[in-house]
Amino acid sequence: MPTGRPALTDLLHNPEKRAFLAGIGGVSMCSLAETLAAGGCPVAGSDLHESETVERLRRQGIAVAIGHRAENLAGADYVIRSAAIHDDNPEIAAARKAGLPVYERAEAWGAVMQGYRRAVCVAGTHGKTTTTSMLAHIAMAAEADPTVMLGGDLPLLSGGHRTGQTKDLILLEACEYCNSFLQFSPTLAVILNVEADHLDFFENLEAIQRSFRAFALRTPEETGRVLVNAECEAALEAVKDLPRRVVTFGFSPQNDYYAAEVGSHRGLPLFAVKRGERTVARVRLLVPGRHNILNALAAAAAADLEGLPRRSIEAGLASYGGVKRRFEFK
Repeated sequence: MPTGRPALTDLLHNPEKRAFLAGIGGVSMCSLAETLAAGGCPVAGSDLHESETVERLRRQGIAVAIGHRAENLAGADYVIRSAAIHDDNPEIAAARKAGLPVYERAEAWGAVMQGYRRAVCVAGTHGKTTTTSMLAHIAMAAEADPTVMLGGDLPLLSGGHRTGQTKDLILLEACEYCNSFLQFSPTLAVILNVEADHLDFFENLEAIQRSFRAFALRTPEETGRVLVNAECEAALEAVKDLPRRVVTFGFSPQNDYYAAEVGSHRGLPLFAVKRGERTVARVRLLVPGRHNILNALAAAAAADLEGLPRRSIEAGLASYGGVKRRFEFK
């Protein structure tokens, strides 16, 4: 954190300090705006274009300006920007000139999750949106009142996020690009897979593995848990000898959680989630593929680790029909 910049957690909990979100119409930024507003934080923002998202924010009393201009910052005490907003943006330049602190979107989510007792962050080269969505279905079936942040549109939530009324459980999709997930503070870190991706930022696979290891180490030293896909060798290497409690999942009974009795009905997976001899859940999915068995296995294992009951795991996964743009039926 730059010298002299206030702690964002202090600003977010001060109802007299107004946040300005540059790029407020993006999926994650819109979710952040609504979450902050629900917590009593005064919020305004800007975006390049009118959209359904912008209109929804306005209906909630959040002022949104169209176009990025210095005068939009009137009344703001600090600025949170999306990853698409760079230093040459007129609002960022004006904030710097005025001495207003500027924070990244990932920093804001990291500050938000510190107010929750349990934070489950789902990371991986792919499968993040699906697995986080499956977890959301399970948590909703358990009536756990979760706060949820996704990178996609989930019909259950009528969008990409949900703000719970309690500060008990938050479920977030955690992206490795630009090391943004290193701003997060998970109590349970889920690693679905680690592959060579975002090579415009990472030098190679080894650099990506180091980033995922650093993410896993963001969990608390004494109570932190890391749930990792044992079917992915690079993911296992990333957490080798990690000074945290590492829990594995996969198809082999040697893992802490494993898929057993795998079959199908009309092309869709059927399987049991096992932990040793205990049956955690019996799952019937509405989405196809071996990769979705692993996604569901990760969601079920995370739910079990968080103490959610078997009936909610089964009901949540049975009701999950996908998110937009992921095997979406047309």
